[in-house]
Amino acid sequence: MRFARLLGLGLLLSWQLARGEPLKYEFLLLPSAEVVGTFARHSPDTQIHDDAIQADILLTLQQGPLKVFGEYLVSDHEGDLERLQLGWQLSDDTVIWVGRFHEPGSVWNHDHHHGQYLQTSITRPAIEEWEDLGGVLPQHFTGFLIESGANVMHGWRLRTAVGGGIAPQITPDGLEAFDLIHPDTDSRHQLGFQGRVSLHPNEFSESGVGLLLADDELTTVGLTQATAAGLDHVHLRLFGVFATYAESNWKLTGTIYAADSRLYYPTRGHDDSFFVGYLQGEYRFAYDLTGFARWEDSVGASSSGYLELFDRFARARQVVGMRWDFVRRQALTLQFARSHTLEGRYSDIRLQWSAAFF
Repeated sequence: MRFARLLGLGLLLSWQLARGEPLKYEFLLLPSAEVVGTFARHSPDTQIHDDAIQADILLTLQQGPLKVFGEYLVSDHEGDLERLQLGWQLSDDTVIWVGRFHEPGSVWNHDHHHGQYLQTSITRPAIEEWEDLGGVLPQHFTGFLIESGANVMHGWRLRTAVGGGIAPQITPDGLEAFDLIHPDTDSRHQLGFQGRVSLHPNEFSESGVGLLLADDELTTVGLTQATAAGLDHVHLRLFGVFATYAESNWKLTGTIYAADSRLYYPTRGHDDSFFVGYLQGEYRFAYDLTGFARWEDSVGASSSGYLELFDRFARARQVVGMRWDFVRRQALTLQFARSHTLEGRYSDIRLQWSAAFF
């Protein structure tokens, strides 16, 4: 609770400093509903979840240089504060944030967040999945985040993001991020640091290339797997490259991660590494139809001691689908996927309605 109180105190002090400036705000509601079925199933566990109905709520407030941003996700069985950030705009190009934020080293989640309408496909790549949905990489941190941009090389845009804070911990249910509102006094959370740097043709272009870095200490709590007996913590290092090329009616985006993990046991340490990548292509047809396909694959995932802690991780996946924006800011999406987990394989088909209301 101490961090939440400090964040609230900082908000009050900053608001006093910004008094007299006009208050600006933005509100966005992103609801969605989905049905899903599995078949050709040869796996004891899948990445299929029961979040059939959900709504992502985003609110931004700004008064002078003071910025407040919040994101709350509510579904048919739970509600979670995904982000709460207090920011100070140093200049037109630089903002310093404190609070709970998304991992800057994940380009997919930086662009799409939790709102289903913001992404063309229904599912996100397995390597980019959220912690509470079987994700294997930390995606939420509580600490500081600095986002900046600068014009370089005759109009090209350099964007950077650097963050550090309280990292998730590994539990029998998977990664568990620090809860800003209801912190667990018995938790063993440690720190993590992340960064992203990218180069774009201009300030507003989707196209660009960049590098990703992360260094996280992930402690363990109550693990019951036989292979994890005595495991105290994991030191996870991540390096990635990504690229996006977008034209008026088509887009290609891809990321490759190289991960090194060291698992610490009472009398020994175990090192392993793995590579995971994905490539998604999208093409916009007539009548507001958009087709998409995604290929995901990995090297070394089957022999990784770290990934053995996450039974549902899809080491390979193929996705195809079609999205129809049938009215303004509302879409219907049909998607088929075939996934290979560390324990088997399965296929699924999904139909989703998603929308964006301002």
